[in-house]
Amino acid sequence: MLWCASLDPTKTLLIIQFVVQAILLGVIIFFVVADRKKGISPSALDDLKELIGQTRQLSDNFSNQIKTEVEIVKGAMTELDDKIREAKLLMEGLEKASVNVKEVRKYTPSDVAKLHKGGFDPVDISRITGIPVGEIQLMVKMYPEGH
Repeated sequence: MLWCASLDPTKTLLIIQFVVQAILLGVIIFFVVADRKKGISPSALDDLKELIGQTRQLSDNFSNQIKTEVEIVKGAMTELDDKIREAKLLMEGLEKASVNVKEVRKYTPSDVAKLHKGGFDPVDISRITGIPVGEIQLMVKMYPEGH
C-alpha cells in the first residue's frame, strides 16, 4: 500500500473503486454460475445490487471529500505563497532601510557643523545626510564648532 500513498488522491480513489467493483463483479458472476447450477433466489441478487449501489455512493462521497480537501490545500498554498511574497518585500524594504541607516552613520557632528557653516539650513543638511531634521538641529546646537 506504500505505492498508493505516492499517487494523486483521485487516482488512488479510482484504483480502489475499480478493485471494489471488480470484486463485486466477480461475486455476481459467481452467483450467476451458481444460480445456473443450483438456482439462487432473486432476493440475493437484489441485495447484491443494493450493495453495489451503496458502494458506488460511498465512493462518490469519498471522491467529493477528497476534492474538497484538495481545494482547501490549494487555498492554503496560495495564501502561503502570498505571505512569502509579502515577507520578501518586507525583507527588501528592511535591507534598504539598513543601507540608509549605515549611510547616515557616515556623517559625523563635525560634518553637520561644516555644512551648517557653509550656509545650509537644517532641512537641506537632513536631505543631504539622511539624518532627521531634529537631530541636525541638536548637533548644530551641541557642536557649533564641529568638535
